[in-house]
Amino acid sequence: MDTPKLSRPYFIFIHAVAIIWGLVCIFPMVFSFLSSFKNNTQIYNNAFGFPETFSLDNYIFALYRADILRGVFNSFLYATLSTTAVILLAIPVAYSLTRLNIRGAGVIMFYFIAGLTLPVHAMIVPLSIRIADMNLRNSIAGIVLVYIAINFSFAVFVLSGFMKGISSEIDEAATIDGCGVLRLLFGILTPLLFPAIATCFIITFLRVYNDLIFSVVLLSKQELATVSIALMSFKGDQTINFGGTFAGICIAILPLLIVYIAFQKKIEMGLSEGAVKG
Repeated sequence: MDTPKLSRPYFIFIHAVAIIWGLVCIFPMVFSFLSSFKNNTQIYNNAFGFPETFSLDNYIFALYRADILRGVFNSFLYATLSTTAVILLAIPVAYSLTRLNIRGAGVIMFYFIAGLTLPVHAMIVPLSIRIADMNLRNSIAGIVLVYIAINFSFAVFVLSGFMKGISSEIDEAATIDGCGVLRLLFGILTPLLFPAIATCFIITFLRVYNDLIFSVVLLSKQELATVSIALMSFKGDQTINFGGTFAGICIAILPLLIVYIAFQKKIEMGLSEGAVKG
């Protein structure tokens, strides 16, 4: 079946909107990069212009005075651990709710959906009290458990919806061939779930990496500080080092760009190769 061709005015309109939207999205990155080479005076007087000199003073300040690399490493560690745990736990839960026909599956799914509607600010006090009762404040285990708890419902919701679209005939054929439950789940269904897994990984990773609220509440040791806490060190009692802040932001977004670009390719590969063939 031939694909219908777009009319020329509509074709031009779609591309114009795409170009404008691309410029809108890339502008904050360009602005932050140029501002990272300016001091406060240059930012105030010529916010949208090029810097007078491309000095690395702000980057040196961010690396050595604000210890931005420690914050980037800690945030990357927390995001990797919690996101991996969320995915590994959500896959069997989604499988149980959609393929095993367990009693009360609809009620359990409603419970997870309700968790998506709960505001983050409503969870700060109970979670911090629970973590304190478990003596896990100022620990990697405590902050990772919190991140798992607040992101688990989203992963279950997405993976369950995607798993419902996979034909149950695959399960029947695998069972007839003598395939066990674990092999069926992780050897056959998980590769087909890769587009949904990559989506959950990216969104959960970004949410954890950019978190400020729970890191401030649960972490007070400098060696455990996240990148969001490190960026707060550019603010003094009287002034804010905007140039250093923009330099810290440019350093902080590098891991996010790498993760996003890497998993974007995986999503496209999963959509083209992981489809169920008849």
